Amino acid sequence: MALSFLGDLYLDKEYRINFKINDYILNLEYPISENGIPAKNKINLIQSRSFIYETFNTFPLAVNLANNHIMDYGEEAFYDTIQFLENNGIKYFGAGNKSNNFNNPCILKYENKNIGLFGFSCPSTHAIFGGNLSNGSASLIEKEVIRHINEYRNKVDFLVIILHWGDEEIPFPKHSDVRIARNCIDTGADLIIGHHAHVIQSYEVYKNKYIFYGLGNFIFPDLEINSYFNGNQFTSRFFKKHNISNRTSLIVVLDENFKITFYKSFMSNDSVSMLNDLKLPTWIPKTESAFNIYRYILKRKNMIIRFFKNPKNLRLVHILRFLGIKK
Repeated sequence: MALSFLGDLYLDKEYRINFKINDYILNLEYPISENGIPAKNKINLIQSRSFIYETFNTFPLAVNLANNHIMDYGEEAFYDTIQFLENNGIKYFGAGNKSNNFNNPCILKYENKNIGLFGFSCPSTHAIFGGNLSNGSASLIEKEVIRHINEYRNKVDFLVIILHWGDEEIPFPKHSDVRIARNCIDTGADLIIGHHAHVIQSYEVYKNKYIFYGLGNFIFPDLEINSYFNGNQFTSRFFKKHNISNRTSLIVVLDENFKITFYKSFMSNDSVSMLNDLKLPTWIPKTESAFNIYRYILKRKNMIIRFFKNPKNLRLVHILRFLGIKK
């Protein structure tokens, strides 16, 4: 048994993986469809082909849908995605509506053991959340997560909580995320897997159980896409050229004895390779103010680096963001 947990995935084409991954679970960060209406005022992701089988030579055992892009093209594209997953025998969790509990949990029977998988997306990610009947991501409401852990901790052999959260481009968790993750472990979760920041975040061993605050991007290409749909048309183009940290990912492996190991991978333009480097961020902020100070310094440092790399793209909005006047 070797079950691999992967980070954010957005496939715009077929990629080559230069190492073996058999059974895996990933965060599917895009709807698979040719249909749908773009969600307003955001960066929208979609692909008419999944490119998953072409890249991995096998389908995942399950995918997390609790993220801020699965509803980028509305209900129609979401239904197409669910149909694709069901047609290919792929389990899914973390999105839906209250009537189906957002398809949480996914109970994965693996090597005669039951592994419970829950997915939730933090409101800070600005996901489209599900309602009584409308589909969307499951919202990270701490008391609800704790309630689910209490209900299922004795019904499965191993319980995994997968959380889409954290500040983008920041390699350390928020203090509030640390508190939530540890509370989940205290309640009975066996493993916490996070993603959304698009960089690897800190990890820790808490009460002999692993918390990975952010796995980073497993495969996420540079972006140059239409964005910010106003109801009639897209109003701008979004450009994102990924740096080394955006191309480096953490892969968490669970074996048949529930022992956890991990390693790093690196995505080039066309392939993913294993890295020998195991250096990972480990700083855990003890207060929210400590995190906020670090975030303020790092974000402005990144702004300065981007400016010197491409000074022609400097606009008034960038200056206002640097000064903290505009988000």
